[in-house]
Amino acid sequence: MNPDNKPVATIIRWLARLASLASLGMILAFFIGEGFDLRRLASRDWELFAFFPLGVCAGMVLAWWREGWGGCVTVVSVMAFYVVHFAVSGKLPRGPWFAIFASPGALFLLSSLLRHHWNTKSNPTGETPCPFKP
Repeated sequence: MNPDNKPVATIIRWLARLASLASLGMILAFFIGEGFDLRRLASRDWELFAFFPLGVCAGMVLAWWREGWGGCVTVVSVMAFYVVHFAVSGKLPRGPWFAIFASPGALFLLSSLLRHHWNTKSNPTGETPCPFKP
């Protein structure tokens, strides 16, 4: 990685990590505050629950070790949540909150892609590294 670009990549990585902690904390607070009971979920709600919050949270946790993969899991999970919600109810969820809680996934992806881009520019062998490696 080019030493001039390292601070930018580091800032984005830590911003994503801090934002993921905030999102995970808020999601956990909602479940604790609401007294969430898995037994009350209807069968069609399990599909939604698998993508948000489970897939989104799993992606953010994974992103601490594998930014690219974790970011992908988070972004794909929230997109799948919106698709399934629309398929089941005929409308999109109201408000931006699901996307906001999943936004650290996009930051993890950006960090991974920037690192990949900068590693490619500074790679003397010309070999293209995979953006999903640490």
